Amino acid sequence: MTIVARKTAKQINEQKRLWAKAKKPGPPAAKRTKLTFQYLKDKFISWGYNLDDDDDKQKKYIQEQEQRMSQCTMLQNDGTVTPLYNNIKQGNTARANTTLKEIQARKAAGHAKQSATMIALGLGQQNHLEKSTFEALMHATGLRDMLKYQWAPDGVQVDTALKLLSTAADAHCQTQLKSSMTTDGGNFNFNISKTDMRTKYAGQLIIAIGYKLGNDGEIIVTQVFVLSDAKDMPGEYLCPRVDPKGEDSHAHLRNRMDGDELQKGCGQTILDGMQKVTHHTLHDTFFSLDVNRYVSTTTKKELIGLEHIMGGLPQNTTMTLASDKGKAVDFSLHRGATSMGISAKTAVLNNKKPDGSFSGYFFNTGAAPDHDKCDWVLVVYLDKARTAVESFSTIRGSAVYTGNGKAFFWNKSERKKGVDYRIKKYPASELPRVVDLMFEKQGGQQITL
Repeated sequence: MTIVARKTAKQINEQKRLWAKAKKPGPPAAKRTKLTFQYLKDKFISWGYNLDDDDDKQKKYIQEQEQRMSQCTMLQNDGTVTPLYNNIKQGNTARANTTLKEIQARKAAGHAKQSATMIALGLGQQNHLEKSTFEALMHATGLRDMLKYQWAPDGVQVDTALKLLSTAADAHCQTQLKSSMTTDGGNFNFNISKTDMRTKYAGQLIIAIGYKLGNDGEIIVTQVFVLSDAKDMPGEYLCPRVDPKGEDSHAHLRNRMDGDELQKGCGQTILDGMQKVTHHTLHDTFFSLDVNRYVSTTTKKELIGLEHIMGGLPQNTTMTLASDKGKAVDFSLHRGATSMGISAKTAVLNNKKPDGSFSGYFFNTGAAPDHDKCDWVLVVYLDKARTAVESFSTIRGSAVYTGNGKAFFWNKSERKKGVDYRIKKYPASELPRVVDLMFEKQGGQQITL
């Protein structure tokens, strides 16, 4: 009998590798070439991005990101930055020159897949609790008497702007809020990565709030994690254990809320974190594309209208932006004890042809959660260059959010098919008059102003 020597683990692994290699069809794949600056630049230009022409500035910006080339963004001429190269290459982000038809198809497919998944899991719409958890945190830490906070417009990569009440300077801290429910054991999941902090959340204070619900449904803040730089995050994702038994890699970030002293300490940690990030004026925090570099083309247009509205209100009227994003009401107007919920919509040209002609206007309505809280829809018309507000129209919210269809259409003669009212245009300079009319007719039956 012949005795064969037993193979070592190293020999077995090598044999498995050779078997796997033999099963692969065709010649072995060519070694991947290293990305170069010129290749990266050429690809972004071919994808339709209008890059800054200063190569030295671009190279310095890439170097500052401290990432491999495929995980970098580049500067654009309008002050914003491109998406990550890898996100475009892998199809996670649409290219800038993607056609509208393709974008709409991608969105429809994505929404259908998400909807099917939610239905299969037995889950309904999941409302974000950042507002409620943040307000509970402000109360628990005593920061309500020390900070003023204002919610940011929908579409920008900021949740709220924090300002010290003790200073008269127009200096606000961009803040991103995250929340995750506390479980018995397990991990928090704040849905934020180190890459996010290097890119879309760069320069922001991150406040991640762990919470639980009391017997009567009230929110109880249990743990808080405060970050001001991507280097603060020990791993690639912020998923700390709720109750670590061994070494705690998030100990330098974790603020427990068990008792008054710990709660006050958490408040001081937030104040200290605010001093570590750059502050901006409230206007720049919300509207500057140098500050908000990661905004879509649609959001850029919407911000033009919102900026005009905020700056052109009558002196006896104040405005607060909605804290709940993705709902019908974008902001509220206040005059004395009276308030109105307003949905701001940018008019899109319908059936636009290459020669510039079009048949009318429309805007998307979507699901519009809480549309019953919308008193008026304020339609914004931009000029031909799509860089400034040209005029406004006002339509009662109940006439727009009827549940019939996903868009609202009307023609150039200020008429909508099937109704007898006109959608009158007011020049941009007459915004104060439009606001006065909305308050005057708030409780009436008039459909348009």
